[in-house]
Amino acid sequence: MARIPKDIFERLSYFQQETEGLFRRLFADELGPGALGEEIPYPALDVVETEDDILVRADLPGLAKEEIVLYGAPNFLVIRGVKEAPAEKWSYLRLERSFGPFQRLVVLPAPGDSARVQASYQQGVLEVRIPKVLDRRKVHRQIPIE
Repeated sequence: MARIPKDIFERLSYFQQETEGLFRRLFADELGPGALGEEIPYPALDVVETEDDILVRADLPGLAKEEIVLYGAPNFLVIRGVKEAPAEKWSYLRLERSFGPFQRLVVLPAPGDSARVQASYQQGVLEVRIPKVLDRRKVHRQIPIE
């Protein structure tokens, strides 16, 4: 059991956190993701590390590959784009899909070779294969002092 703070303001904060956690656990299935205000990262993605590569898969349904922009560096990958909202003006009963500009920064678990990155996009899934820099000494270079 967690320690209850002695200070009244800390107690109120503790009570609020515990109550929010209880509601999330009790009603998460009925309300759906994000219903209680927690932010849902978009796009949803997986990062897999193999012996030679880092593989990033992102779900981007409904986008054309021309609408997706990728930036890479040895230590991170950025996925950026804009998901347009439907033209119809409906009165939504439930809205879980997000629309508008998005950007996702993926910190890589190991340095990648940004010159050899390969990306493909099929059926709404972006797949980025980043070869790892196996000899990290080649990433750095000695700088002469004048």
